[in-house]
Amino acid sequence: MDPKYEYILHKAAGPHWKRIGIKRRFGIVAPLFSLRSERGCGIGDAGDLYDILPWMAEAGIDLIQLLPINDTGLDAVPYSALSAFALDPIYVALDRIPGIERFEDFLGRVQATADRLNQSESVDYHAVRSAKLELLEAALELLDGPELDQAMRAFVAQQEWLPNYLAYRVIKELEGFSSWENWQDRFNVHTAYEDLSKSHPQRMRLFLFAQWVLFQQFVAARQRAEELGVLIEGDIPIMVARDSADVWKHRELFRMDVTAGAPPDMFTADGQNWGFPTYQWPAHKQQDYAWWRKRLQYAQNFFHMYRIDHVVGFFRIWTIMAGEKTGRNGWFEPWDEAVWGEHGKNLLLMMLDASHMLPLAEDLGTIPDICRQTLEELGICGFKVQRWEKRWHGDRKLIPPAEYIPLSMATLSTHDSEILAQWWAENHDDRVELAQMLGYQGDPGPVLDLETHKKIITWIKNSGSLFVVLMIQELLGAYGNLPGDPSKHRINIPGQVLDTNWTWRSPMTIEQMLADTNMTQGIKNL
Repeated sequence: MDPKYEYILHKAAGPHWKRIGIKRRFGIVAPLFSLRSERGCGIGDAGDLYDILPWMAEAGIDLIQLLPINDTGLDAVPYSALSAFALDPIYVALDRIPGIERFEDFLGRVQATADRLNQSESVDYHAVRSAKLELLEAALELLDGPELDQAMRAFVAQQEWLPNYLAYRVIKELEGFSSWENWQDRFNVHTAYEDLSKSHPQRMRLFLFAQWVLFQQFVAARQRAEELGVLIEGDIPIMVARDSADVWKHRELFRMDVTAGAPPDMFTADGQNWGFPTYQWPAHKQQDYAWWRKRLQYAQNFFHMYRIDHVVGFFRIWTIMAGEKTGRNGWFEPWDEAVWGEHGKNLLLMMLDASHMLPLAEDLGTIPDICRQTLEELGICGFKVQRWEKRWHGDRKLIPPAEYIPLSMATLSTHDSEILAQWWAENHDDRVELAQMLGYQGDPGPVLDLETHKKIITWIKNSGSLFVVLMIQELLGAYGNLPGDPSKHRINIPGQVLDTNWTWRSPMTIEQMLADTNMTQGIKNL
């Protein structure tokens, strides 16, 4: 460890840093749904996560950040899940279900499905989900027996959240995926697991099988990452969907009379209303934050680190009365600004105590000073998005990445922003300023050439931040493997309900990435 980082070990997050080692790391953000392979069925899966790790190690990439991988039901938005615990069955690697390798006919069906679904340039969630659940059901029929039954019984016994999720997931199907608030007490939350196990045993068993398989496969990916010296970073959304197994079961932990959002600003005159309930923090505290602790403890089976989405919400959350359509008529809770620091610090200390995963905090946007001060005090990295890191209280010029503090994660773009090539094309003044910082004279033009793209990556890679983590599109683009209009390679446009959101798939398969030694060695030498 470089002696200049030793001070971090003396912070609250010090033990978490010690576990992974304090050193500069270079990583990628790769939404799991975006990974493409010849064996994957129209979407990235746990097997693709396992398979991309050797390529990463060869390319000198030692961290992969995922977006949330929880079960979203019929939704495509990874931040609106049916469960804060359950993983999404769409991420099962069907050809790697334990024991399935001896059933050649089944493996043939899986490959035929992969060949069909992989013709789609984007993720077709309906087709993928339908095909995977059908094949999961077939796999369960082939593998079912005393040994599997014993393994799944043990799994249920170990996971306190699982019976409630299974009941909720089956009821959602029975009720046409309507909200639990429309079930009119036809199902008793306290007896639903036993009741549904008797009335719909096959569906209950199917979703249990899916969770059991997902657990095995993601644990295997984490273990493979450790063998290769790679870290896996998960994403823990701060909010939980109102229509979720967690809120159905634990209504006392959530405020159902209000929703969370964001206040009006220069970008959104009406603010934002996310529709998520806020937390009843006194109720959580009374239970020693058991729900949060268990959530993080389950996630640490799969991840070494995790991104805290919207960390400022732990300090203060924009709160809106239920029924309001916009975020205009809201207020911050706690209302007393003087307690924001203590409120956020106590919650972050609880999260550090609950898990050995190292948290990183998404602290973008308008953030009170006390939030970033607390993160630095505790030893938790915030984010540095190069295009937004300016001297806002001075000349408003871009801050050179070399000046970023070590306790930060530097990047060029996010899943909610344009990738670098699109930003470069559409922002003349910032482009010229950045080009001058790189030694160019005048305007290099709106088309980001490969040499300049690589130069910018090297520039950010040499930042002062301990973590430099780029969207996978940036690396593919720098080596000419991101064809067409750069706007087509954006993951999400916030505030807009678009069919293209959350559906981007890599134009390169993992097999092609492994074979492209020019790109692999080039990335390693950046």
